[in-house]
Amino acid sequence: MKRIFFVMMIAMFSMAAMSQSRSALKKLFDKGDFVEAKAMAGKLLKRYPKNSEYAYWYAASCIETADTVDVRPMLEFAASRKITGAHRYLGDYYYGKEDYPAAIECYDEFLEKTKDDSLRILYARKVQRAADIKRMVMNTARICVVDSFTVPKDKFLSAYRLGSDVGTVTSNALYFDDSSLPGYLNETERGMDIYFSDYGEYNDSLMKLYHNSKVADEWGTPVQLPGFDTHGNDDYPFMSTDGVTLYFASDGEGSIGGYDIFVTRFDTESGRFLRPDNLGMPFNSVANDYMYVVDEVSNLGWFATDRNQPDGFVCVYVFIPNAGREKYDSGLLGFEGVLPFAKLSSVAATQGNEEELRKARMQLTMLHYSDTDKGKKGDFLFVVDDTRDYTRLSDFKSAEARRLFAELQRRRKQHEADILLLEQQRGRYSSANAALKKRMTSEILDLEEKVEAEYAALERMEYEVRRIEQEELYR
Repeated sequence: MKRIFFVMMIAMFSMAAMSQSRSALKKLFDKGDFVEAKAMAGKLLKRYPKNSEYAYWYAASCIETADTVDVRPMLEFAASRKITGAHRYLGDYYYGKEDYPAAIECYDEFLEKTKDDSLRILYARKVQRAADIKRMVMNTARICVVDSFTVPKDKFLSAYRLGSDVGTVTSNALYFDDSSLPGYLNETERGMDIYFSDYGEYNDSLMKLYHNSKVADEWGTPVQLPGFDTHGNDDYPFMSTDGVTLYFASDGEGSIGGYDIFVTRFDTESGRFLRPDNLGMPFNSVANDYMYVVDEVSNLGWFATDRNQPDGFVCVYVFIPNAGREKYDSGLLGFEGVLPFAKLSSVAATQGNEEELRKARMQLTMLHYSDTDKGKKGDFLFVVDDTRDYTRLSDFKSAEARRLFAELQRRRKQHEADILLLEQQRGRYSSANAALKKRMTSEILDLEEKVEAEYAALERMEYEVRRIEQEELYR
């Protein structure tokens, strides 16, 4: 009898201790002390691995503290035991994994069960956001990426090689010769109009877009662009050569994360710009995406993004614009099949048309070479960063960078000669007879392979010159 009483007493003490632990853990979680809650829940979960509440509090605390532990099984277990909050955090888990259809399903389940009005409002917005991203993924534009460059964020414009017909894109600080100015500017090809960002007239905490025109060699008064208000920061403008289509980046309404690229058009009848449209994927992401520029003469486009980049760096993509507005077949590929194209997970996967890619790379190469013609003085123009251009070998501070650049210039001339020879051979091939075509085929293929390989080698060499010189300048 005494033994039974003793066992019962131990069980009662154990249940009381467990109740106290549960109460203390719930208190930590409810007040948002997720670090302590995670530590405590982790210990309790080792003792009681089948306790759904401990599994829930541990998994949820992991998500709140950005822990990389795979918490999906624990959340699914908690959800199966009717713990309402588990659906919420399971949705957050799937959202973080970019599985937006699964996230929406979990969020909807949570909204059906929760009685917390503030959370209902918050997660209704999350459902809408996930739905917007899902829709964007399913409508991803088909583009061919020609090349990509990872560059320091404050020098990202060094990767833009634009023809003279496009105009210029630069920072406000450089254009107005005032280092204190934030934002970016586009001067049109004739030099008679500029579009730039500045703090708005009615809200000096948000950047807005302005336009100014030159009349009789005198600039007028800047005017904020009429017709739309994103209720956010607007920057990185680029006016297309048609003088009507404006691209810019905004973190306001319609953005799925940070800056997104938008397009609007000027309505000549009303004298105002139309409501901007999000440019969609693959141009936009949940990270920052901006400075969309299209060179219609060379049929090349550029945009910058900090998706999947370390702090302080961005990737600049060079692409062939999608004139036909073609999209990937989401009905055939499904969400998971389209997602890699939406994220630009693989540049090579976008390069389906070899002839189109070959022509685009030649255009990009010629734009690289044309930088020499832009220099007003000196032997060449080499962009070191956004504020420093070199025009003579003596400008280099690093002897190694100077030597490598001289070699780069020599190989560029040879590469340009090879491109011209290839074009001549292709011209001869198109009008040759069958016998001559047979003899020329292997020669042309070899020359194409040489041009492609040298293009990649020159890109790497130019990057190395810039890196070595910047190390010398900033050390």
